[in-house]
Amino acid sequence: MSFPPAPPEPAKSRSSLRVVLLMVALMVLGVGAGAYGFGRLMLGYEAYVTQSGNMSPTLEPGDRLVVHRTDGAEVHRGDLVAIDLSAYADSSRAGVSVVRVVGVAGDTVACCTEEHLSINGKPITEPYITPGYEGLFEFSTKVPEGTIFVEGDNRGNSDDSRFGGPVRSSGVLGIVVATGTVVTPETLAPVTSFTDAGLPGAPLTDSTLGSLRWWILGGFVLFVAGLTGLIVTAVRSAGRRRRAAAAPPAR
Repeated sequence: MSFPPAPPEPAKSRSSLRVVLLMVALMVLGVGAGAYGFGRLMLGYEAYVTQSGNMSPTLEPGDRLVVHRTDGAEVHRGDLVAIDLSAYADSSRAGVSVVRVVGVAGDTVACCTEEHLSINGKPITEPYITPGYEGLFEFSTKVPEGTIFVEGDNRGNSDDSRFGGPVRSSGVLGIVVATGTVVTPETLAPVTSFTDAGLPGAPLTDSTLGSLRWWILGGFVLFVAGLTGLIVTAVRSAGRRRRAAAAPPAR
């Protein structure tokens, strides 16, 4: 006895399967993109809160900071850095502080030339420091290898390398690249005072932080789009099955 061939699969069922696979792919892409962005943020950046007024007026006590994790080998003059206080030559300190790098290994840092800090004999115009505290006292020192020379922008109220000596580069925890949070950062404008004086090495300009937010946002959008499409497809398929079950049998 021969049987008639099985009826072909309805075109709508095949179309629904393709839509389901597409929506699942969007969700997987969304999870991957979001995980990449979030992972890079968590591994590459850290949040700090300013505890003192040593960086006024650039930073004030209570300001939230986003710090790009890096070591001291990557810092340049003008960078704001978070440092381990025990890394000062006078290592009797403890905690974390945010200060500005004004000298790197081999530099001669001195004060004052026409009331300005000077690096290798070149006077530096520093519009970011607290007015009236440009030249508090005279000093001159050469920065040893493997260290940096740091000062606070509030020169009249900053316990920095002028008192504790240079900071070991290994004590740099990271470079401050923004205020706010990793989700809502306000990028800090790079300082050009040192390059304007003819010194090499521009401060860090971080372009990664903003792009990682777009990875996270894009991943979220893709995931939501895929999930929404999956739900809509499932609802429509269920509706078609209900209508088919309610239809009278063909005679």
